[in-house]
Amino acid sequence: MAELSIDAITAAVAILQSGDRCAGKLELQRLWNDGFETDPYRRCIIAHFLADTEEDVAMELAWDIAALEAATGRAEGDADPLAPALASFLPSLHLNVGDAYRRIGNLEQARFHAKAGLRRASVLEENGYGSMIKTGLDRLHMRTEAD
Repeated sequence: MAELSIDAITAAVAILQSGDRCAGKLELQRLWNDGFETDPYRRCIIAHFLADTEEDVAMELAWDIAALEAATGRAEGDADPLAPALASFLPSLHLNVGDAYRRIGNLEQARFHAKAGLRRASVLEENGYGSMIKTGLDRLHMRTEAD
């Protein structure tokens, strides 16, 4: 099987972000199906963006969990990344999984993922992205503690 190119993934994400949600989702699903045996980094990216295409929170959560599993090899818990390049993704992945759990009412799992993301946040750079993820994790943690 040929390796999926980052360019193909980037093109699919560009379609999604251009506002054509349906076409973007179809292309990302095609890449997911065609690249089932591709490396964890590419699978993680595809699943992460497929989560963004879902209107149903349960389906969004399923893709968020698939992204976390692609990055760590485990669908549950907090595990180290399968590849060093994925370490900086883990805080964001935990934020996404935790927020989806919060929205479906599973505060225990939401709290777990908020804490896991915060534990891994030290790998984030001190820039806008890193600050956004850390702030999101802090907010998620506070919301799960308050409820």
